[in-house]
Amino acid sequence: MIFQRVNRTDAEKVFTVVYNASGGAFTTGQVLQYDVGTSADGIRVTTPAAAGLSAFCGLASAGIANAAYGLAQVYGYCSTASVKPDITTALVAGVIMKPVDASADLSCAASSPDGIDASDGRMGFIVAMQTNTTMTTPLASAHKVFIRAL
Repeated sequence: MIFQRVNRTDAEKVFTVVYNASGGAFTTGQVLQYDVGTSADGIRVTTPAAAGLSAFCGLASAGIANAAYGLAQVYGYCSTASVKPDITTALVAGVIMKPVDASADLSCAASSPDGIDASDGRMGFIVAMQTNTTMTTPLASAHKVFIRAL
């Protein structure tokens, strides 16, 4: 793990080393999920999938090529989280963000106004720190979030 040096003017951040086993590249701010199953080793990450959405690792701190090592941010403020807005529910600051199946983006839970969906274990890792409107055709873009996946 890499802990950022204490600096009064910068938010605290923590990073961990990961290995991209997804078959494709990750870009800055995209969601990483630990590889689950027989190849699980605590360092391999992949694109989130339904069977392992609770194995959220963190957000890519920079681009990570396929079959390469990189850093995942696992704690602290991040201004580059890849968020895909919902088509019916506007994103509100303070809501819980969740990884999305078969996507390297985050989304808010549309099931309740505060973004909390207690029916699964994917809640509480990331909190939105800005608002965004709905989109008819959602496109992922960089958003401010706070990560608590340490």
